[in-house]
Amino acid sequence: MRIVRTAAGMLLLTIGLPVLLVGGALWTAMQHRDGEGAFSGRIERITTPGHAVVVPDLDALLRRDAPFTRARDTRLRLTARTESGPALVGIAPAEDVARYLAGAPYAQVDRVSLTAGPLPVAVTPVAGTAVPAAQPAWQVAGTGAVGWGSSEVRGQRLALVVMHPDASAGMTVDLRVEVRPGWLAPTMWGLLVAGAVLVVLGMATLAWPARRPAPTRPATLADVLTPPVPVPAQPVERPRTGWAAPTPMPVRPILAWPPHPSVAVTPAPLPASAAVPEPAGPASTGPRTDRPPAGEPALPETAEPERVGPDLPGSADLASALGALGTGSRSTRRRKTAAGLPTDHTVPSVSPPTAPRTRK
Repeated sequence: MRIVRTAAGMLLLTIGLPVLLVGGALWTAMQHRDGEGAFSGRIERITTPGHAVVVPDLDALLRRDAPFTRARDTRLRLTARTESGPALVGIAPAEDVARYLAGAPYAQVDRVSLTAGPLPVAVTPVAGTAVPAAQPAWQVAGTGAVGWGSSEVRGQRLALVVMHPDASAGMTVDLRVEVRPGWLAPTMWGLLVAGAVLVVLGMATLAWPARRPAPTRPATLADVLTPPVPVPAQPVERPRTGWAAPTPMPVRPILAWPPHPSVAVTPAPLPASAAVPEPAGPASTGPRTDRPPAGEPALPETAEPERVGPDLPGSADLASALGALGTGSRSTRRRKTAAGLPTDHTVPSVSPPTAPRTRK
């Protein structure tokens, strides 16, 4: 991309600089116009013993020595004056002029050089002894000066004749030419603008900053190793539109007692220390009579039989709690029956057997 921009910029500069220089040259030339806006120049004085000063082919002379005067919208004006006064200037077909001056002496202009100061001319004298007769049919004619457009003589073989109005011999003539190119100002401005634009574009193209390449990191072992073969992606099955899997219902815990009705609870025996005390009887004020009298040996006490109770520790508390609930509830009675407990309202108390008492 950088090479393309450089080539384009150089091409634009190669075209734009000459165009700009030509436009500048035309602008410089326009500064030499006279007050009336025309480029004027004096031709060297021409002296001849003949009857006229003749340009045999006007369009060929302009094409060879002053080609810019043949461009369109260009007007030319020739002013001629002799020592006796204004001269006759006429333009006619070359064949008619040749017949008119046949055998008469005159001066033939072959070349005009464009230089600074008076314009030098190359003149060739033509000898003769005859006197011109009747004048030809002039296409353009005037006394003292004559003007014409470049389009009027372009491509035609016309002759320009300068002589005394009475066609007398011997003359010294002063000529002055004025050129008014109507195309010069538009061409100058067009070249200046186009050249400036091309030069600016060429310089901008050359000065356009190049894109900096991204910094490259040094090669590592991962860059040298062969990259792993990519695993083909597995197609993902999308759920059908409008169908969704059912949401499972939450599981609620069973808060029932006992945990499972099929499990039977076997009552465990109560320890001996958990004997139920005797019910309180009538208060006695005397001493106890169950003790043996003094001097008699004490009878051995009979061991207290074990109580039959639940197999599980703490079942007495469970029985008390269930008894406190009462028997009015059917579920409560079923639970007591499953646990092997009585279904009355109160838990029966078991009293250990007492030994026989001996009275005095």
